[in-house]
Amino acid sequence: MQIGIKIVYAKVSRFKAILLLCCNMLIPISKKMKGYLIILLTLGMGISLYGQAQKNVSAEIKNVVLFPDRAQITHEATVSFSPGESIAKIGGLSPYIDVTSVQIKGEGDFTILAVNSQMNFLENPEEDPEVDDLRKQISSLVVKIEDERTAIDILREKETFLTANRILTGNDRNLTAEQFKSLTDLYVSGIESTRTGILKMSRKIKELESQKQKLENQISGIINKSAMPIGEVLISVSSPRQVNGKLTLSYLVTNAGWYPSYDIRVEEVDAPASIFYKANAWQNSGSDWKNVKISFSNASPSASGNLPVLYPYYLNYYQPIAASLKGRVSGVASKASQRAEAVEEIAYTDADKEYFEPPSRELTVAVTDATTSFSFDVGVPQTVNSDGKISLIELQRLTVEADYKYKTVPKIREEAFLTADISDWESLNLLDGEANIYFGNTFTGKTYLSTSQLSDTLNISLGKDNSITLKREKRKDFTTTRLIGVNRQETRSFLISVRNNKSKEIAITVYDQLPVSQNNNITVEPEELSGGKLDKVTGEVKWELKLGAGESRELLFTYTVKYPRDKRVILE
Repeated sequence: MQIGIKIVYAKVSRFKAILLLCCNMLIPISKKMKGYLIILLTLGMGISLYGQAQKNVSAEIKNVVLFPDRAQITHEATVSFSPGESIAKIGGLSPYIDVTSVQIKGEGDFTILAVNSQMNFLENPEEDPEVDDLRKQISSLVVKIEDERTAIDILREKETFLTANRILTGNDRNLTAEQFKSLTDLYVSGIESTRTGILKMSRKIKELESQKQKLENQISGIINKSAMPIGEVLISVSSPRQVNGKLTLSYLVTNAGWYPSYDIRVEEVDAPASIFYKANAWQNSGSDWKNVKISFSNASPSASGNLPVLYPYYLNYYQPIAASLKGRVSGVASKASQRAEAVEEIAYTDADKEYFEPPSRELTVAVTDATTSFSFDVGVPQTVNSDGKISLIELQRLTVEADYKYKTVPKIREEAFLTADISDWESLNLLDGEANIYFGNTFTGKTYLSTSQLSDTLNISLGKDNSITLKREKRKDFTTTRLIGVNRQETRSFLISVRNNKSKEIAITVYDQLPVSQNNNITVEPEELSGGKLDKVTGEVKWELKLGAGESRELLFTYTVKYPRDKRVILE
C-alpha cells in the first residue's frame, strides 16, 4: 500500500495524496461513506488540475503538410517551467482541430502528464485592420449619401415653390401675354433642371448605397470569421526544478486541402514536351499560414487510433469510368469517342500571359517517396490565407520525351489532332488533374490527365491541326439495298481522303468503325478496308499512314449488313 501511495503522490498533488491516505486508514466504513470519499477524491483531483496556474505559450506554425482533404499543422514553442506541476496553454489555434489527432512532444527535463484540447468562446481578438479600413470607407459613403439626400430635399423645396408660384401667377389677370410667356418659360426651365437634378442624385444615392452594402457584406464575412471560437491545447507538465525546453504540437484540421493541375507545353513536334506541375492549395481553417514551409502529400491520413481490420479483397474486371472535367475538353485520346473530342484554338494576348503562364520563379522542391505515397516539400516558405481562395504553387518543371502522332476520326469530325505519347510516366509522380495545353505560343484548350489508365503510355491530345485536311464521303454508287430471300442486305461504302499540307512528313492514324452485331440474325461483313486493321470485338478500323509533304491518300471503307427483311436496322 505504501508503494501505491508513493506512485500516486508522484503523479498528483499533495492534497490528493492525503485524501488517498485517509481512505486507506478508515476502518471499516460503510458503502455510502465510501461513495462520499470517492466523490471527494474526484473533486480534489479536479480542484488540483484546474487550480494550477495556466501559462500562455506562444507557438508559431513551423510547417504544414497538405493532404487532398485536410492538413497537418505543426507548431513549436520555447517554454520555461517552474518546479512542480504547471499547465501550458497554447491558444490561437484552428477551431477545426481533430482532437483525436493531437500529438505533443517535449524536449527538456520535464514530464508531460496530460493533454486536453478545448474551444475558447470568450476571447475577443482585436479587430482586423481590414475591418477598420472598411468602416472608414462606409463612413465616407454615408456622408456622401447624406449630402445627396440633403441636396434632393432642397430641390424638392424649389419644385414646390415653383409649382405654388405658377398657380398664383396663372390667376393674375393683369399679366400681359409676353409676361405670361416669360413666366411660363422660367417655370418650365426651373422644373426641368430641378427634376433632372433629383433624378441624377437619386441614381447617385442608389450607386453609393450599393457600394455601402458590398462593404458591409465584406465586414460581415470578416467579423463572422473572427467571431468563431479559438482552439486551445492545455498541456499539464511536471518538472523537478526550473527548466527550459521546447514543445512541439501537431494536429490535423479539416477545411483544407490541395489538388494538382498542369501546364503542358510543346514547341515543335520533334522537341521534348514540358510539364509544369502545380499545386492548388486552399484552406479555410480559421487561421492564416504566414511564411511557413508546406509539403504536398497524396496520402489520405486517418486520425483513428484503432487497428485496421482486413476484409475480403475481391477481384473483378476493371471497368473504366470517364473522368469529369472542370473546363473545356480536348480529351485524353484513349478511346475513339475521346479522340473525337476537340478544342478550339485560342490565341492569347500579352494580357493573358499572367493567367496562362506559370510563375517565372522556380521553387526548390524535394520529392519524398514513402511506401504507398509521396510528397513534395517546398523549400521556400509560403503564405496561404484562411479565405478559401486558391493559392497556386509550382512544384516541378519536367522535360519528357514524347512520341508525336496525328490522329483523326473523320466519321465524327473531319479534323486531325496532334497527340503526344509519353512513356515511363509512372516515375513522374503524376496525379489525376486538369491540364492546360499549349502548342507553340497558342493556348489550345484543356485536357484531363488520368493516371488510373491501365497503360504504360500516357496519351495526351494537343489540339487540332488545320494544315491537315480530311474528307469522308459516302460512295452513292456503291451504297445499295437488296432483298435476298427472307433477308435484306445493305451495303455502305465511304471514301476517306487525307492530305498533308505541311512542309514535312507526318505520321497519322485514321479511325473508323464497323457496326457490331448483338443479334445472331444480324451479320456484318467487311468488304473493302484498304489495308486497315479491324478489331472484331469493338468494330474499330485503324489505318496508320505516313504522308510526305503535300501528299494525299484515299481510303476505301465498305461493309455489308444482312438481316431479316421484316425487321428494321438503323445503320447510320
